[in-house]
Amino acid sequence: MPRRPCKRLANAEERRWVEPGHVYLVGTPIGNLEDFSPRGQAVLRQVDRILCEDTRETEILCRQFGITRPLVSFHAHNAQKRLPLIAQWLTEGQSLAMVSDRGMPAVSDPGQELVAFLYQHAWPFTVVPGPSAQVVAYAASGYPHPYVFWGFLPNTGKARAERVAEIAASAFTGVLYIAPHHMEKTLETLAKALGSHRQVTVGRELTKRFEEFWQGTLGDLLAQERMWRGELVLVLAPPGEVAQETDWEACMRAVEERVEAGEKTKEAIEYIASTHRVSRRELYNRIQSMRRNN
Repeated sequence: MPRRPCKRLANAEERRWVEPGHVYLVGTPIGNLEDFSPRGQAVLRQVDRILCEDTRETEILCRQFGITRPLVSFHAHNAQKRLPLIAQWLTEGQSLAMVSDRGMPAVSDPGQELVAFLYQHAWPFTVVPGPSAQVVAYAASGYPHPYVFWGFLPNTGKARAERVAEIAASAFTGVLYIAPHHMEKTLETLAKALGSHRQVTVGRELTKRFEEFWQGTLGDLLAQERMWRGELVLVLAPPGEVAQETDWEACMRAVEERVEAGEKTKEAIEYIASTHRVSRRELYNRIQSMRRNN
């Protein structure tokens, strides 16, 4: 059913984005604050309350943008207790926004229970789109569509084994979220189930200053034995997909050319790693090794 256009305020300088008795699922930045849309900001300023995964995280975001609305926690552990209260607020004509700590609510984050509840009781809602780490990482992989978003793997037990078996049986590109302290264990599990030759792309700290992309095989990734930090997204290529080989010689030449032109080595490596979509750490190690051998 088509939605009615939002009403405007009498003051022509400000557009009225929210309606009474309405819920707004608002996407928030996954790292870079410049990605927060003007519409998303306006909705958060105008609603009566903001439902959030973690009030502490959302309070930090709100302070950054001068948003001063009441914050109410809404997550997996209290969703069923919150839903009757949400129904009361909507009946009273209050407008509500739902945000997660980062990215789009209801996408591997709290909010799915709320959406199901809104459909069940015919409450109107609107999705205000914003950044999503899965989309950013998939776009950077170069792998074919369609892709399957698997979210976070279950940590242990039968559920984990069943999910890994489903991933191994899939013919499509797969996208997973991985906590840094689970990265090594997850890579070992996937290499055993999918084969160490499976091509993968890793996106780390997406949209942030130290954003990093790496592409190769699961075996190569495990061989790095690195200490993983930051937000991680793993993109699995479909079976049989062959990744482009990185021209490390060209990358190193480009770094040295920028250094010869007066740029600092660290800045040159950051620039070339970003533009060529290669690991900053690996490029640094190769540059250091090359210089030691010359």
